[in-house]
Amino acid sequence: MPGRRRKGERPIEKSQFYMPFGDSHPIALAIRTGSRWFDAWQFQNSLPTVRLAKLTGIPADRLLDLSCGAAVTRLEVAALAMAYGVQPADIIASLPDPALLIEGK
Repeated sequence: MPGRRRKGERPIEKSQFYMPFGDSHPIALAIRTGSRWFDAWQFQNSLPTVRLAKLTGIPADRLLDLSCGAAVTRLEVAALAMAYGVQPADIIASLPDPALLIEGK
């Protein structure tokens, strides 16, 4: 069954793999080679959309909008950062245009 651990296994803490966003970050490389910011984070973290929707509280349809280039709110950034185990500033730094970050609910 997916999501189950074997006896004695402990979950891996994502925080031990944290790398601040910068030019050498794998997400930055993916974006430079043509991935959209959201897709780069998604593929790097290997989270299915349904699971990401549950972790963040962001509806799957809205996640699809983000994948297609829609603007993102600070609350959505905070939720995504928590799900990916990074700081909101890392996600904001990966946005190709600062105008994509909007205030809102």
